[in-house]
Amino acid sequence: MKRLKAYKFRLYPNKNQEILLNKTFGCARYFYNQQVATFNSFDRDTNPKPIYETATQIRNKIEWMREVSASAIQQKEIDFKMFKKQHFNLNRKSKVGRPKFKSKNNKQSFRLPNQKFKLKENKIRIEKIGYIRVKVDRELPIDCKFMSVTVIKNQSGEYYVSVLVEQEINHKLKTNKDVGIDLGVKTYSTQSDGVEINNPKFFSKNQAKLKRLQQHLSRKEKGSKRRYKCKLKVAKFYQKITNQRDFFLHNYSTQLVNNYDNIFIEDLGVKDMLESKLMSKSIADASWSKFITMLEYKAKWYGKTVHKIDRYFPSSKLCSCGVKNQELKLSDREWVCRSCGTINQRDLLAAQNILKEGRRSLGDITNVETKVMKSMNR
Repeated sequence: MKRLKAYKFRLYPNKNQEILLNKTFGCARYFYNQQVATFNSFDRDTNPKPIYETATQIRNKIEWMREVSASAIQQKEIDFKMFKKQHFNLNRKSKVGRPKFKSKNNKQSFRLPNQKFKLKENKIRIEKIGYIRVKVDRELPIDCKFMSVTVIKNQSGEYYVSVLVEQEINHKLKTNKDVGIDLGVKTYSTQSDGVEINNPKFFSKNQAKLKRLQQHLSRKEKGSKRRYKCKLKVAKFYQKITNQRDFFLHNYSTQLVNNYDNIFIEDLGVKDMLESKLMSKSIADASWSKFITMLEYKAKWYGKTVHKIDRYFPSSKLCSCGVKNQELKLSDREWVCRSCGTINQRDLLAAQNILKEGRRSLGDITNVETKVMKSMNR
């Protein structure tokens, strides 16, 4: 089956190319901010229908906007139209808030369609910039179709390209194995088959060094070269932590998709959990939402399935005999069932209960679908 897949590579522009890239980032950011300003100018009485200037109109009006690729500005226009569509979509589960102005101090990016770039060996040609050296560490499929490229500059000053292609992705072989997963803070995950994955805690382990770097930064004079250098050090250190975490999450999610056909996991309310003053830092460090997102799209690619269990299902409190422990606290890592006397390991029990509940729910859905098919055939 053909799927969209992005390949991210490191970009190494020379000085002149850096100037041209930064100009393109700036023009794309300027246009987007103009759209945001127009959106925010809405007033029911004085300005009920704000008039948005198109990319062509702004380029014709401002001379320096014509120095960069028109497609980069047009893609930003498409992005903002999509945002407006989602903002006013009443059928969305979660509402999209008001747009924010983009700052040059944050991550910069622009996108080009497939006609405006060309990837050739260790170079990529970008319209109005030319051939830029790129580190291609993975081979792209020969029969893939190029869709678009996104050029990115992160806060640590590194340049990347994300090449989106449409390619044939083959399903992985079935293993006839199911697994229930209980995510946690002390142990990152406990599987129903007894496998435990330790939490690497990348942010927590590096917090002391990060604190020292931020202290050095706070002492530097604003606008000075030393402050800029120190700020870059902090950004690079944050990037290192992010890279380590992403590497761990990619490896673990791929391992699960390779080894199991059905993966059952709790539908965690991470957004609400982050409001906890005691646990918010640890939960953010674990990046459960990113992990679940990776797991879902990889399962979709490779013909596996991820099933979410109701977040209010008492997975940790329910003994195998069916008795529910209402007095269980978060600090209790194991507990003894008053009915059958079984010593339950909290995380392992939760993973096993998630697997049982998932299989039961999956069986109910299958039975309903079978009944519907029989009624349609009649």
